[in-house]
Amino acid sequence: MRRTNPAHAAYGLPAAPEPERRYGPLTLLLPILLVAALAVATIWFVALPVLEKPAPPARSCEVVVLETGATKCVKDPAALASRKASGRK
Repeated sequence: MRRTNPAHAAYGLPAAPEPERRYGPLTLLLPILLVAALAVATIWFVALPVLEKPAPPARSCEVVVLETGATKCVKDPAALASRKASGRK
């Protein structure tokens, strides 16, 4: 359907020719690529970090409460237990 300007019809002027519109493959491909890139970026930066389980931190020592109420970081809690059982401090 061709639209005409009402002023052209009222004064009997010929309608101005409309330029031909050509859509090449690149015109349609660019928006599709943009949407696909945004979808991939959303999955990469939002969904994957949420689904990823964080690695548990490695224990460097076990905190033991001494009889005096102070705390001590012990690398080998089994050695401390064996010393306590033998009666040594």
